[in-house]
Amino acid sequence: MFRKAILVFGTIITLLAGALGQELPTRSQGTTLDERLGADDGFAFAMLVTANLRGNLETCDCNIPRGGLARRVGYLNAFKQKFPNVPVLQIEAGQFWYTASNDRNVLLQNDLVTRAYARWPVDVINLSRNDLAHAERLLAKAGLSERLQRWPLLKSIISANSNYDDNVAAPAPFIIKEVSSPRLKSKRKLRIGFIGLTEPVRASDGVADATVKDMYETARRIVPVARKQCDVLVIVAYTEMAGAKRLASENPEADLVIAGNAEGLFNSHQIGHTLVVPTTPGNIQACDIRAYVDKDGHVSFKYVASDLDAVVPSDPEATAFVQAARMERERARYNQ
Repeated sequence: MFRKAILVFGTIITLLAGALGQELPTRSQGTTLDERLGADDGFAFAMLVTANLRGNLETCDCNIPRGGLARRVGYLNAFKQKFPNVPVLQIEAGQFWYTASNDRNVLLQNDLVTRAYARWPVDVINLSRNDLAHAERLLAKAGLSERLQRWPLLKSIISANSNYDDNVAAPAPFIIKEVSSPRLKSKRKLRIGFIGLTEPVRASDGVADATVKDMYETARRIVPVARKQCDVLVIVAYTEMAGAKRLASENPEADLVIAGNAEGLFNSHQIGHTLVVPTTPGNIQACDIRAYVDKDGHVSFKYVASDLDAVVPSDPEATAFVQAARMERERARYNQ
């Protein structure tokens, strides 16, 4: 009887795993940062992905303080030190500004994030639905040339389905980043395309969100164009997992879909040729995606999630920036 129960239980687990089609990522929980980063298993390049910063440069979680700008920079520095020959791209998947508001404190908080991204550049910045209004201020055609000089990060913003009027310089729908590495077996350089998408806010039936165009229709139109210009195609979509999986199924030309608003799920999904991965929760973990390229140019990925806790050293310069930002916010509130 006991043996039958074990067999039934094992069968159920197997069926569930097959039905879900999920693959758990590597959870790096070593006692040292070197253990967290793991062994060098020959990956050709990496992408460190951030999402849902929500304007917060500080650590989160009162019980176990994690995350924050200083530890993100610390993780990047340690990564580059351990894997000096591996190109690494930093990707912002969306919801990095706090919200859309004319409140002076909110505007200051968003400005501080913009300054941080200017000081520690991010290669690809996707706009979420909630980032669009603040981006509209920075991308307004009036005075744009001056802001581009001041904030080069504006050139890294992508958004294929944002719906701005003619007074705004619409972001590029996709961006191509080139990496070079002796680890690339088929050729020394690789062109990686990133398409930026965002899901609309939840609206009642029959009510459309005029701020964004249809995400799926936009993807079907843009993906073939971007695919012709790159070797690896990544869709960075601020969407939940269901939306990301649909994007993957409707756009098999994509190699990878990053779900910017699927935090906390941790499970990746293989849909045909395309891997779908969620970002790690909010501001507290590193989302580390490692790419492998074989001699024929085929690409595969490994997804590593690592806590940004006290094991990760805080970058001193970034720590000083966060402290100065905190003082600036406090002065602004006091002077109201």
